[in-house]
Amino acid sequence: MKKLVTAFAACVMAGMVSAEVSSQNIVGYQTMTAPGAYFSTGPTFISVGSATEQWKLSDVTLNGAVPGDDFVQFLDPATVATVIQATYIDAATAAAAEAPELEGWWDLSIENSLNDLTFAAGTGFICSFASAGVSITYAGEVLQGSTTLDLSGMAYPMVANFTPVDLTLGSITGIGMVPGDDFIQFLDPATVETIVQATYIDAATAAAAEAPELEGWWDLAIENSLNAQALPAGAAFIGSFASTGVMMTFPDPMP
Repeated sequence: MKKLVTAFAACVMAGMVSAEVSSQNIVGYQTMTAPGAYFSTGPTFISVGSATEQWKLSDVTLNGAVPGDDFVQFLDPATVATVIQATYIDAATAAAAEAPELEGWWDLSIENSLNDLTFAAGTGFICSFASAGVSITYAGEVLQGSTTLDLSGMAYPMVANFTPVDLTLGSITGIGMVPGDDFIQFLDPATVETIVQATYIDAATAAAAEAPELEGWWDLAIENSLNAQALPAGAAFIGSFASTGVMMTFPDPMP
């Protein structure tokens, strides 16, 4: 279940925006239940007031997670190796331990706080949940306008739909992708197996083939269009890029 609450009026009351600004911040939160132990996901907001289009791990909370047993992993975009593992201690667990300062994100040894880790918009991670029904809440500010993610030099980036609205692949534009050589993969949240692979044909490539209808997302055989493939808010996929200058443009979530 997903819940989105926009609170521009609350922002004004809290002093986050004023009558002098020309743009209106849209802040809120969104909660989703992991559909499997290995849910690929990422925040649907950036940190409130972020001037660099980033989010902090402290913007994310878990409900129903057991510290140590349930954690999230960030992968190295060059090797796919796990580089960060983070587990969450909720307020109730911290209170029961008579240590309210424990609330938040920690490494698996519960020795180092990870609350201040900062990531670029669109950075996703993969869950590793032993508990069933863990929910994730993302909070922050909607990144408005069309946004291009620069994935240059990343062979295996985990890319999340960083908007609070459901998209399809057809609404995302690939840049610098070679059909077949560069593709994205959707992982089964129950097994981590690849269930969908999609590659992109840009307008120039389609025109050169005298087949403008080819522009868009396809399976690797270039037989079945995948423009209608769902990319729900907060869902993530992993890239497999041979090219070094790949970028992706996401649409304005609040046009």
